This record gives sequence, C-alpha cells and structure tokens, in this order.
Amino acid sequence: MIGHLRRDRALLAIAAAAVVVVGCLLTGAGGVRLFWTVLPVSDLLIWVFARRVAAMPQLPGEARRFWRQASNAAVFFVAGDLSQTVVAWTHPGPAAAVPNSFQAVAILAGAGWLIWVMLSHPAPLTTPRFWLDAGSVMIGAVVLIWLLLLPQAGGSPVALLLGTVIIAFAAFAAVKLVLSGNAPLSVLAAAPMVAAAVIQGFVGSLVPADGRHLRLLLAAQVLPALLLAVAPRLQEHSVRLDQRRSTQRTRRPYSLLPYTTLAGLFAALPVVLRDGLGPDVWLLLGGLAATTVLVVTRQLLAFRENAALLAELGAQQERFRSLLAHSTDITSVVDAAGALTYVTPATERLLGKSPAAVLGTTVMSHVHPDDLPVFAAAMDTLRAAPNASVSYQVRYAHADGSWRWLDVVSRNLLHLPSVGGYVSNARDATQARLLQDELRHQATHDGLTGLANRALFDARLAAAAAPPAGDTAGHKAGNTVAAVLLVDLDDFKMINDTHGHHAGDAVLVAVAERLAASVPAGGTAARIGGDEFAVLLPGSGARAAEAVARRFLDLLDVPVPVQGHRLLVRASVGVVDGDPEAAEALLRRADARMYAVKRETRLAQMSSSS
Repeated sequence: MIGHLRRDRALLAIAAAAVVVVGCLLTGAGGVRLFWTVLPVSDLLIWVFARRVAAMPQLPGEARRFWRQASNAAVFFVAGDLSQTVVAWTHPGPAAAVPNSFQAVAILAGAGWLIWVMLSHPAPLTTPRFWLDAGSVMIGAVVLIWLLLLPQAGGSPVALLLGTVIIAFAAFAAVKLVLSGNAPLSVLAAAPMVAAAVIQGFVGSLVPADGRHLRLLLAAQVLPALLLAVAPRLQEHSVRLDQRRSTQRTRRPYSLLPYTTLAGLFAALPVVLRDGLGPDVWLLLGGLAATTVLVVTRQLLAFRENAALLAELGAQQERFRSLLAHSTDITSVVDAAGALTYVTPATERLLGKSPAAVLGTTVMSHVHPDDLPVFAAAMDTLRAAPNASVSYQVRYAHADGSWRWLDVVSRNLLHLPSVGGYVSNARDATQARLLQDELRHQATHDGLTGLANRALFDARLAAAAAPPAGDTAGHKAGNTVAAVLLVDLDDFKMINDTHGHHAGDAVLVAVAERLAASVPAGGTAARIGGDEFAVLLPGSGARAAEAVARRFLDLLDVPVPVQGHRLLVRASVGVVDGDPEAAEALLRRADARMYAVKRETRLAQMSSSS
C-alpha cells in the first residue's frame, strides 16, 4: 500500500505544495493572499477526488451517494473561499484574514450539507449502547469546542451557539458512521480527516487570533485544508486495492469513543484552569460529570449484556455437552501428529474403550491393518487444505478383540485456534457392512456350493484379459494367457433319480469342495450350471491345468458318503489354454474338449464291458 501511494503523482504534488505553502506562510512570504488562494484550490481538489470515488462501480450504491453528496458540499466551500480570495487580493492586510459574511454563510451551508449527508447515510441504530456512546461524544464535543475553539475565534454569542450546535450535529453524524459498521470511507481515508481536526483544535485553543501570531495561524490552518483534500484520494486507493476491506470492514465488538471523549475532557482541564476557577471550569466539570454518567451507564449496560451472554453461553455449552455425552456417534479431535486429544463417551459404547483409555493414542493404532491404505489416503486429503473434508469407512478394533466398521466424516480444522485438529464423527456401520458383504457374496457366488457363479467367473475371465500395470506393449503382442477347465459330472441324473435331490445336492457340495481344494491360489473355481463346473487359471498354461485336473480326479476316487451310502462320482474334464481376450472361443474349445473326453470315457467303458 505505501509503495502504491508513493507512486501517486497527485498525492506527491499535494505533499510538496503543503511543504512549500506552510514554509512560505511561516516566513511571511505570501501572507493572507497566499492563504486564501490555496484554500479554494484545496476545496476544488476535494470536489474532484470525491467525484472520482462516487463514480467507482466497486462501491455499493449508498457509499457512492455519500461521496457524490460530499462533492456537492465542496462546491459551497469553493464559492465561499473564492469570495474571500477576492477580498484578500483587493484589500490585503491582516484584516483580510477574517472571513466575510458570504464566506461564513457558504461554509455554514457546506458544513450543514455534509452533516445531512452523514446523518442520512443508512445504518442500523437500534441499540441503547449507540445512543449512550453518541451522547457522550456529543457532550464532549460541545464542551471542548465551546471552551477551546469558538471563544478564541471571537464573535457574538449567537454565532458561538450556532457553531456549537453545528459541531454537535457533526459529532453525532461522525459517531453514527463509526458505530454503524457501514461507514462509506476506509480507515486510510479517515486518518487525514482526524489529523485535520486535531491540528485545527490545537491551533484554535493554543494560539490567540491576533496579529502577533497571524503567520502561525495561517500556516496551521492551511494544513488541515490540504489534509481534507487528500482524504477522498486515499479512499480511491483503498477501494482499488482492497474493496472488501474499504467498504465492508469488520465491526469491532466494542467502541473506544466514550473513553476517548473522557480523555479529551480531562486533557482540556489544565488548559481551562490556567485562567483560574471561572465559568469555563464549571462548564468543563459539568461536561465531565455528564459524560462520566453516560459512560458508567453504558458500562453497566455492557456488564448486564455480558452476564446474559455468559449465561446463554453456559447453557449452550451444557446443551452441547449433553448432546455429545448421549450421542450414539463418536466425535473426536486428532492433532497434527495423529494423536487423539478428545473423544466422546460413545467410544465406550461402540468400541468398548473408555475415553481415558484412548486419549493420547494414535488413530492408526486402532485401525485394521488391511484398512490402513484407505485411512492414509483420507488423511492425505485432509492435510491438503484447511477446512478440507473427507468421508471414508474402515474397521476399528473393539476391546473384545473383534473389529467394527465405522463410517467416518472428518474435517481439517487445524487452522482454528479453538480446535487445532481434525474433527471426526464416526457411526457404527458394522451391520450394514456385513449385510452389504453378504448381498455382494450372494450376487457373485453359488448358493449351494459356495463357489463363484457364472457372473463372477466371466468377470474374472475378463479381468485376466486386462494387461498388467505398465505392460501394455506385452499385452498387445499376445503374451497374455490363461487356462480353463470345464468339468461335467458323469451320470449325475442317475444319482438324483436313485437317491433323490437331497443326495444330489450333497454330491454337488462334495464335488465343489474337492474342486476348490485342487485349485491353486489365484485360480477361480465356479459352478456354472446344474452339474457343470469351471476353473480359471490366469497366467497358466495347459500343463498346469492338466495337473489341477489330475488332482481333482484323484480326489474324486474317494466315494462321497450320502445317507448311509458311499457314492462313487465320476467327471469329465476339458482342459485348454489361450488368450482370455477371446473368452467365448476359449470356453467353446474347453466345452468341446470336455465332451470329447466324455465320449472317450464311454467308448472305453463299452469296450471293457464287451
């Protein structure tokens, strides 16, 4: 911001002009003529810069209206000061320093216009604290201006009273803008205005308005005029560089204005006492007493509001604590190192562990080893950005040695000092997960034998055709291979007809067990029809498949005990290998090979019987 302001040629020119003009006035060069020539120029700058701010589309409508009306008020200042400029050039001398009647009326009209603009600026004014603060500032402003500024300037009591009333309204309008939280100007723009008022106040109170101090008076009074010209220019920079901050500043939860007013009144006390104990002192003491009463009343009101707020916060905390204590979900806070810093009593109900037992332990120590990759991925997502959120499902250890599925929703609140961790809500999902797993198993497995069904077998066959990660070139070259075994029981219908379907089912279960025992890890045994079975061996050739077929047929040599009978079961096995991408062709070849084996077996049996 400072570097940006240093590059503003208008601000640099005003600063240079201020140095030159103040120096000339202090040395007596230019005198009254220079003073009254500079004032209309500064008023014109206020008009130009205010109009520029009013034309900025970034500002809300009420702020643009404020600056547009402020520029209209500057027109009165220009007209009044120009009239005095004419007087100063036509009738030079110390007497020209006193404003003429038209200039006084014009300045009064411009001030009234500006006060009306501030008073009409929209702002919520419904709290008793506002009126107490405004009353304190108005009383302090009236007393200070009456004692320190207006009497020093001279004039009739009516003029002094009118000036005091105007200043009181101006003080109220300023308080309204400051306390409303909807001020149309930024802190940067308000700073030179405050500085101008302070300089004007000190000069008016400390320097008598006589010919002996004319140079000092003129030099000190031209500086506030130039500072006021700078204010709208600074507002323009504030809007361009930081629109939200300059137009919608965060309102402080407290105000220092009443206490600043008291400080100002106490600071004025030594100045008033220098002339002895007179009416001015009693006026100041009366203002101090009234302001103190308002400030104390405001403070007592704040104490009562704070007490009510603390009671409400206590009730809310108790409700929140009760809700957490009786919630069926686990709410926890984990610090940046992964250690649990807070858990609710639901931990004992869901996991059989008391909160004291898990506090200080790491979350990872409670997660199932197989679910750690899922948990780590969730934590990586949380760490990515403040306020990041993630949902995941993992198994947590129960105190009895079992595992419970928990649905977890976590949010990264490390950036909040009041939290400083990852906040999670976990709900028991064990029954739902078991049901899902059961339904998924039923959808992909044979209900009688427990083997994979035709749908899962086809899915595994399609997966076998997919290339390994990073091996796309080899896959395209036709290097992927799989072996398939098709199994069909011989004379199974005779078992059903002779011993009944219950016996047939028992035989199918026994055959499935022996087939599964013959298949190596990575293979899939499936029941694809009534008495038809299949085996998929990804990455294996015909030799490995023949070995599986021999193991299975050897196991079938052992009779199956069914209802007091020992049934000898025979099967025909077709074995092929090839590219799993041509799945249909591979299955047709296996089917043809299986029926060829079945025919060969029958021919062999017929030959041996004859």
